[in-house]
Amino acid sequence: MKQTWLHAQRAIVGDGRTVISPAWVGFEGKYITGVTDKQPPEATPDCTVELGSATLTPGLMNIHDHISRKSLRFPAPGKTFGQCATELMAHDQTYLILHSYNNMMHYLTDEGITYVRDQGLTGYTCIELRRAIDDGVVQGPYISSCGMSLSITGGHCYRQSMECDGADAVRRAVRIQVNKGADVIKFMGSGGLEHFPDEDPSIPQFTLEELTAGAEAAHDLGRACAIHAYSNEGIRRAVFAGIDNIEHGCMMTEDLIEEMARRGTHLNPTMTGIRGAAKAGPNAKYWDMLQERVFSKQEQGMRWAKQAGILIGAGTDTAGTLRDEIAMIGATLGEGPVEALGHALGVNARIAGRSDMGLLEVGRLANFAAFDGDLTQSLEGLAHVIQTWKDGKPCKPGPGAQ
Repeated sequence: MKQTWLHAQRAIVGDGRTVISPAWVGFEGKYITGVTDKQPPEATPDCTVELGSATLTPGLMNIHDHISRKSLRFPAPGKTFGQCATELMAHDQTYLILHSYNNMMHYLTDEGITYVRDQGLTGYTCIELRRAIDDGVVQGPYISSCGMSLSITGGHCYRQSMECDGADAVRRAVRIQVNKGADVIKFMGSGGLEHFPDEDPSIPQFTLEELTAGAEAAHDLGRACAIHAYSNEGIRRAVFAGIDNIEHGCMMTEDLIEEMARRGTHLNPTMTGIRGAAKAGPNAKYWDMLQERVFSKQEQGMRWAKQAGILIGAGTDTAGTLRDEIAMIGATLGEGPVEALGHALGVNARIAGRSDMGLLEVGRLANFAAFDGDLTQSLEGLAHVIQTWKDGKPCKPGPGAQ
């Protein structure tokens, strides 16, 4: 098998700090074999892909998405986000799988994303798409899916979730998801903004006993847990129950963040996703109120979380884009482009438990993205993908393609 080298003006390693310039990154098959700032003797013209002034990074990772619903980034005029979501989810599984495939090809070729953690709301469509990608039936990024999310009866997104009440029912629901092929378990732990103001994000859902039972069942089966939680009480129950990842985490108090740090709980704020949903259609009239009661508290909580050493992942939810999420996290935390990019690279890899992704490091998967321009100075180049490689294979016409 022939070794290939990528030569770019610079490479961002993915740890939030390290930049190599100039950069040669070698791979053979699906694994990285070399990372250096000096041209290796074996990097001859016939085995080198010249990327010029581009910035090379590991393939980007999205830690929170709903891949069947990405068209909702552009809600229909005059409709709330929740109304548009309900209409989309009325389609059958065949439509949603095709819709998901189209979304994931866009991620791979146009956004440089090679890993997505899907957090449900469309049945088992994403598990089936993951299987098709893994089996080589279709092209797409690596997908980790929760199957169906779990909610209390009538809880957040209950129409697209498996409803369960009581510890025994929650345990059984977790085991059903794992049996269906779930890689991670997703709980709905509070109200949200999808159907605001009919749903209150400050109200917790699931009891501590229920969440503890669910987390134990998931961990017994080797699965991590994530929870949708806005309210401080919903987050508190999740943390003390042993849930691994807090999704959104909008109303955390400083003492709760200290407990998260002690337990190693991660935070995935999905800043652009929840703000995008809140701005859609008629709900835009609530923006100032939500900024005061929800979003400003989230931003403060994130700053506390960074000070406490909590891992903060980059995920889009339905309504966001990863490049905007990276920029918003960086702005909130006072980070430059390289550090901000680290949330979608090395940090996300740690949260996802993927030690084979997220960094330009020998032995990791040959997942790369080449962007036009200097990402060490500005994140604007994230909108201009020159090429994406997954497992060492270029994903679209352009540099490296035969």
